[in-house]
Amino acid sequence: MESYEPKKLLILRILEILTDYSDCDHKLRQGDIISLLKVLYGIDCERKAVARNIEFLQQAGYDIVSDNLGSYLAVRKFEPGELRLLIDSVLSNRNICKSHTKDLIDKLLREGGKYFKNYAKHVVNLDDWQKDESREYFFNIELLSEAIEKKVQVEFIYNSYGTDKKLHSRKSEKSLVNPYQLFLKNEHYYLACNYDKYDNIVYCRIDKISDLSIMQSPIKSLSNIKEHGNGLNLGKINNRLPFLYDDEPTRVEFVTANGAENMIDFVLDKFGKDVQITELSDGNLKFSLIASVRAIRFWILQFGKYVKVLSPQTLIEQIEDDINEMKKLYKD
Repeated sequence: MESYEPKKLLILRILEILTDYSDCDHKLRQGDIISLLKVLYGIDCERKAVARNIEFLQQAGYDIVSDNLGSYLAVRKFEPGELRLLIDSVLSNRNICKSHTKDLIDKLLREGGKYFKNYAKHVVNLDDWQKDESREYFFNIELLSEAIEKKVQVEFIYNSYGTDKKLHSRKSEKSLVNPYQLFLKNEHYYLACNYDKYDNIVYCRIDKISDLSIMQSPIKSLSNIKEHGNGLNLGKINNRLPFLYDDEPTRVEFVTANGAENMIDFVLDKFGKDVQITELSDGNLKFSLIASVRAIRFWILQFGKYVKVLSPQTLIEQIEDDINEMKKLYKD
């Protein structure tokens, strides 16, 4: 039987076989490679050809280890732990539809080879995962990336959910914005952008954008945007705006009370490590950090009697009002 692939592809097929079928626990002898070449690609070759091409691959920089037990690809693009992280990120992202989720995970599984698939047995039934079925999500990411690269404006409809659990337009006309950056926050992908008539940055969720178009008009320079003249610092945005409200971050101080536990964990998880922590004489803790007052208002309220705000005064008054309004709700 003649090979149904040209011999010039031999070196590529040997690399694919080592990638898919070998690791340090599963070494391939030359005979194993010859058999796989025949079964998978219809290629007939001799042992000398296999040895010669493996040597070529090693000379080209591929970390292929060979000994008397066989050969295997020692270093891959991704370590098993890295692939698990990427696969679980795709799986838990509800904005990626089920079919695209499966395609992405299949691609990642192939990077780990045949034996890595045993580590991904939890990827079984996508029907049990909540997934949006919008197919615009990745297309919007591509278009926005293109607009950011070209430094031009974009136009889109921004939607919100209705009682039917579907997205509906907030207004009839499209929004014209200056796109600056895409980033991941609170399990959602956001566009950091600006509306021409304002001088602040707003954050739009990609999954709520529809009817997106790239314009020809250039974007407004960041030098004209309040607080961002030197560019967007996504690290500071991530820590100081936990819920991405667009108010100016302010110094906030609060203390724990009534035996609050694990508060350091909660604070660092939400605001990062740029936080001052002081242990008080009564065993409680004092925290000082810079954050969005609008956002920290709701974050503080979830801890009820275990946290007391010290400053700013406007935040103290707002939380007092919130507590009073909550009392009214439960008295009515």
